[in-house]
Amino acid sequence: MTALFDGLDRLELDAHTRRWSAPEVARADGSVSHWIAAAQMFAARIQEDPVRLTDEQWRAVGEAWSALLAAAERATGAQHNEWLLRDLWLRASLLKAVGARSDVSLLDPWPVLDRALDVMPMDRVTAAALAPRWRELERSQILFLRMVRRLLNPGRTLAHLLQGHPRWIEFEAWQRMADDLP
Repeated sequence: MTALFDGLDRLELDAHTRRWSAPEVARADGSVSHWIAAAQMFAARIQEDPVRLTDEQWRAVGEAWSALLAAAERATGAQHNEWLLRDLWLRASLLKAVGARSDVSLLDPWPVLDRALDVMPMDRVTAAALAPRWRELERSQILFLRMVRRLLNPGRTLAHLLQGHPRWIEFEAWQRMADDLP
């Protein structure tokens, strides 16, 4: 079903939304590169002029974006949090451009913090102990610490929107070690 990935660069936002909302997307196959291209092109279309989107378009775009990422993960696996990180960064970008809106799932900043904290590859105490001496560690430990940094970064850009979040104190504790991470 690679025809699903044909002509991605020629699709406008509404066409991407229709394509990724189609029921067959949930059963689609494709290589990692197919899915990355699909996510990149759809995200680019969403970011072109997000201010002009209507409420109806926001709902449709949010559902299609989620369907695309879910299908990508089903078809290819988590890919070291590739799909999650794409989602977090798109949300961060949109929040900076449009602002927070509780009625639009893509413009709700709190899932950025929740989802990042939920998948941290190690506990905070271990990360804090390892971070200052990361150059001495095994490759796998360095990669875990890099993932911590990658997961923190979208939330760090949205700190002004996240300070009232119930897990803000937990996030701040992670942030205190960010400068020591590889």
